[in-house]
Amino acid sequence: MIKIINSYFESSDDRGSMFGIINQFKWEEVNYFFSKKNSTRGGHYHKDTKELFFIQEGKIEISLQKINNNKRVGKIVKKNVIKNDIFIIEENMYHEFFIQEDSKWINALTKKHDINSPDFHNIKE
Repeated sequence: MIKIINSYFESSDDRGSMFGIINQFKWEEVNYFFSKKNSTRGGHYHKDTKELFFIQEGKIEISLQKINNNKRVGKIVKKNVIKNDIFIIEENMYHEFFIQEDSKWINALTKKHDINSPDFHNIKE
């Protein structure tokens, strides 16, 4: 499935606050997404790439399916008053995002996108 992670540190004082998103893995690509309500993203899996997602605004329903398994599972991720959802989708996990509210997030990949040999795969290959 997906691995929900917590901030690895938090600090605040009279200047404001900060928190660490993640301090593991090596990330080769970082992207920023804005998606409009009722749109769909994803619909693929990666054989060699982990993906990190940091939801900054909005609400997203994710459909997940481990490759070679017919069972799909749904998960809602969102930004709320207390925290941002941070999670990792592992390799060989089909994922499709159904945007429930206008949403913004940061996405990082352990393998940068190669336009000549993309690590994007469909379930029915």
